[in-house]
Amino acid sequence: MIAVEDDVFAQNEAQFGTFDMAKETTKTKRQRRRTNSRSHSSDGDDTIMSEEFPKLKLDCSFKRDRRSRTGTRGLPKKGGAGGKGTWGVAGDELNATAVKDESDPNFDAVEMGGSSIKLGTYIPELDKDEIEKYLKPLLIEYYENSELDECISAISKFNVGPSNIGDVLTLAVSIALERNPVTRELCSRLIADMYGRVIPPHLMEDAFVVLLKQIPDLELDNPGAHDDIGKFLARAIADDCLPPAFLKRLASHDLEKKSQKAVIAASTLLTMKFGMSKISNIWGIEGLDTPIKYYSNKMWFILKEYLKSNETEEVKIALRELSIPHFHHEFVYESIVIAMEQRHSEFKTYAQRIIDLLQFLGKASIITPNQFESGFKRVGDDLADLSLDIPNATALFNDFCDMCLSQAFMSVQTYEKIFPNRGRKRFVSEGDGGKVKTTI
Repeated sequence: MIAVEDDVFAQNEAQFGTFDMAKETTKTKRQRRRTNSRSHSSDGDDTIMSEEFPKLKLDCSFKRDRRSRTGTRGLPKKGGAGGKGTWGVAGDELNATAVKDESDPNFDAVEMGGSSIKLGTYIPELDKDEIEKYLKPLLIEYYENSELDECISAISKFNVGPSNIGDVLTLAVSIALERNPVTRELCSRLIADMYGRVIPPHLMEDAFVVLLKQIPDLELDNPGAHDDIGKFLARAIADDCLPPAFLKRLASHDLEKKSQKAVIAASTLLTMKFGMSKISNIWGIEGLDTPIKYYSNKMWFILKEYLKSNETEEVKIALRELSIPHFHHEFVYESIVIAMEQRHSEFKTYAQRIIDLLQFLGKASIITPNQFESGFKRVGDDLADLSLDIPNATALFNDFCDMCLSQAFMSVQTYEKIFPNRGRKRFVSEGDGGKVKTTI
């Protein structure tokens, strides 16, 4: 029995090796696995020591390599569209089928062949405070430079709204009432041009009804405003902005007495003989197309009245009412010519009165230094023509300029511009340290 067991043991030892050999082999395998595991977790170059393998050095980048060592690719599921909270791959909406249910929030009428959607800019409607804030500067600028098309295009950019059309008309008229007839003529032209562009034709009557109801308030600052508003109403009818039957339809509105006076004034203007032709010039000739000769004659009459009454304040008011500051050099020209037309014995008296008037207008800022200089230059340039009616015009003009220079009314620079090739006289008053005087 023992012999049999020894034979079996010998056979097993020849086939599998001895126990010590198996133990050594197991130990070597365990050591090799431990060494491979440390090679990917320790810093620096690791050396694998084994009885069976030579000394190896591992690359540092290999330890941070996250690629799978199982041999599979490991791509994300569903091309990256899978997982929690994902709606699909970017661009999937381009291949989505159109929603046919109109109650669905994703329903698009354009995709289903419906009418195209047009996008536009929404302009909010102005209220009363905003109308005065934004439109008042535009109206004042128009009354100063008379650029009608520019004013209309600027107002058209705002959304006034049908309920506030009357406020726009009231604002334009109220500013014109505080100024001269020229501004009121510009306002009448503005109303005619706003018809159909800013104020729809069917709302023009409503706008004038609002204006008529505001007359009691407008008369607080402009007494007699009902007469002027009656002229605006008559002018609008003459310009075909309102039908003549509008005056009869006003009887159905509850208007106050002052508003009714404006309607009566407009009716009177329209029913008088040649009323339509006269209404076109209802604000007088001081319109935009006034000839220059008219202003020249007007200034000549103002100077004649001054020489009779010696009222400088009246001259100042008259020049302001003309509202032509750019044409005041004509007034300077006419005043010098009138002084030169007097008798030789009275020349200095009249010349002194003219100098006093011009000094007063200069101190009151009615006539600017540039207008003074232009007026004197014009007289100097026209001496040849003036000598036909005034034989000693050159000598008289020289004396007049010498008087202005002696009284420090004319500056030395202006004197040299008028007489560039002539020496000037010197006076005791020059540089005497007296009070400052107005110079041109």
